[in-house]
Amino acid sequence: MKDKSVCLKIRKIRKSIGLTQSQFAELVDLSEDSIGKIERCVNVPTIETLYKISKALKTPVEIFLPSSKEITSKDFPPELKNLISYLRTRPSEDVRLIHEIAIKIFERNL
Repeated sequence: MKDKSVCLKIRKIRKSIGLTQSQFAELVDLSEDSIGKIERCVNVPTIETLYKISKALKTPVEIFLPSSKEITSKDFPPELKNLISYLRTRPSEDVRLIHEIAIKIFERNL
């Protein structure tokens, strides 16, 4: 798993509320081994499992997902970063329109 932030957040929150891996596994309805593999970033939780984890930890699922700032600050080329920066200055209707146009352009080349 390239981005370890999800599994590290899961482990940190679990520990902060005082749950053992065994207790947590029972709440999430997974084996303790599965929880251990998720927390060590050996396995990536499915969306369904992430929702179970979120519910068990009484934490919004969004907490585990990278923020748009984390995503844009990583491996994007400068042109894409510039586009994202520009789109952040535009109203949401403009962004939706640009998105629709981009889809039409790329579908045309298929």
